[in-house]
Amino acid sequence: MILIIIVPIAVYWSDQRIAEHARWDTEVNYAQLFRMDVGSAAEFINGTFYPWNNESQRSALTLLVQGETTLLSLGHLDTAHLNQLSTIANMVGGSTSAFNGITQSKRVIFSANLRSLGDKIVNAYFLNNTSTTNGVGPSFWYSGPSPPNEQDLRDASTIAANLTG
Repeated sequence: MILIIIVPIAVYWSDQRIAEHARWDTEVNYAQLFRMDVGSAAEFINGTFYPWNNESQRSALTLLVQGETTLLSLGHLDTAHLNQLSTIANMVGGSTSAFNGITQSKRVIFSANLRSLGDKIVNAYFLNNTSTTNGVGPSFWYSGPSPPNEQDLRDASTIAANLTG
């Protein structure tokens, strides 16, 4: 009789845990994609490897919009932080208005802030150096804190608020 009760509970709990860990893995993948988008945009904006012209502006704009979309997608997975992530995403997408007449020194600050923002978002969703399997997440028995790290998200919001310097 006890098995009739315990087995469904154990199956349900296991299924929930596996789904939660897979979601965490997807969240960190979105965070890494966001970092790649804003990091690549930062390279175009900085002007170190590419001259700052219409072509590099267009490439940076495209990457920032991709980053905005990626962060919004992350927010739809992490609904508890949707508003915070949406605000950051909108700041990233809206930062392209700073392109007109931006000076070299402002571009250096802007690109450094983009890199810092990408790093903070990844750090917020990374699980304490816990190894994960793609599409699965951490081991079944992982019992540490769940992402995101609230302090890193607050830091990301601060960076986003001052993105263009």
